[in-house]
Amino acid sequence: MIRGFDNGSRGVGTRSLQLILPSVVCSTHLAKKVADKVGAITFAHQHGCAIIGPDVAGVNDFFVALSGHPNVQSTLVLGLGCETLQGNELTASITAHYPETEYVVIQESAGMAGALDSSIAAARSLQREPVVTTLNELIIGIEGFPDSTLLHSLTSLANGLGHKVVISNSFKEPARNFAHLIQEKCHVILSFPDVNQPPTGLPLIPVITVPNSQSVLHQALAGEFDCSATDNAELLMNKVMAIAGGEQSKSEAQRVGDIVVPRMVRSV
Repeated sequence: MIRGFDNGSRGVGTRSLQLILPSVVCSTHLAKKVADKVGAITFAHQHGCAIIGPDVAGVNDFFVALSGHPNVQSTLVLGLGCETLQGNELTASITAHYPETEYVVIQESAGMAGALDSSIAAARSLQREPVVTTLNELIIGIEGFPDSTLLHSLTSLANGLGHKVVISNSFKEPARNFAHLIQEKCHVILSFPDVNQPPTGLPLIPVITVPNSQSVLHQALAGEFDCSATDNAELLMNKVMAIAGGEQSKSEAQRVGDIVVPRMVRSV
């Protein structure tokens, strides 16, 4: 059994985080200011305006998935007011499933200064003390390309402990694989970056990074990885359990990493 946090409608997570979600690129700067003031997490992106076709629904659905992740205890949506992806519609999509959500519109808050004050007040009204509980089934994401024997051993070991494994390695860039693992509601991620990719993380999910022994880049950045290239499945699983139980990964401690929003169409 693992110490978890009861995050209400979002389920039980390994963290209890508040998400400041900018619905459009124009509100990402404000989102960063609010998150810094209230101790929440956020991310910058280039979406929400000048998007067309399937990306309107696709970005909306991805933002709903972010807001509904079990590591999130509440969400504050920050909109500009004139974007393609309307903040009020996004908020309605989120609150239909996750009621611990509020919405602030910059253009209806007397500009940026008024929106900052309103957003801080709204974020604080949503915050609550973390509710500690037990997490029985851990969803472990595996990103990248571990050795097949190691992957099989990790999967078997995790399954034997009653946990679920989700693998994402369609892309060489970890951030693009992370987007899939977010939607799969993974509680923690083991990342095996490509030989040409540095270690990175996520604001939302603790990421444990494992180097490739054949990578000159990884050798040069050895101190930035959580594990050793020679660690076996048992050692890696022990690290997963420690991080899931509250120990910070290096990317968490250093606040390294970002969220990449999957898109199908270029901006117009």
